[in-house]
Amino acid sequence: MDTLEIGFTKTTSHGRSLRELIKFVGSASRTDGNAIGFLTFKAYEEAHANGHLVTLARNADLVGFLLFSTNALRELRILQIWVRSDARLILHGRLLVDFVNDKAAWPGNCWTMRLWCAEDLAANLFWPALHFQQRSWRWGPAKRARRHILWTRPVTPPLSPALATPTLPTSAARPTPNLAATPYTS
Repeated sequence: MDTLEIGFTKTTSHGRSLRELIKFVGSASRTDGNAIGFLTFKAYEEAHANGHLVTLARNADLVGFLLFSTNALRELRILQIWVRSDARLILHGRLLVDFVNDKAAWPGNCWTMRLWCAEDLAANLFWPALHFQQRSWRWGPAKRARRHILWTRPVTPPLSPALATPTLPTSAARPTPNLAATPYTS
């Protein structure tokens, strides 16, 4: 039977040293740097010290992490989220996002979660399944001029223990707005 363990690296070490955890997190930028970018070892150490780094283990094997920050506008910004390519299930990504929603954002700290995702990544199919909405876009840095999409979602209250298994919608497709029904006036 599979066991999942998720937590802030500050409190949950998955039986590993801090250096091992940060080496795992840093390995993502070597394998998927095009998708998540690059941060220094020191940046991950600071995130760990501030309680802004979450890791996920399946059967004691590290499979993913989420790095976030908060700001004065009460926004939780997902800076990096990564799941190993051999463990890419929507379950793992959903667990990371829901954990941060329930433990870091919900207790009155934040009112919205947001992130930027390059338009050419398959991850853009993942965010609507977690009820994120596309709000805007911007061009990336000049070296890699890719469009980045802004995804946002309001922070939701954690599920009560009575609702341990959430019901998922039968279709992950977003409804198409009826633009003909709302005439444009200038």
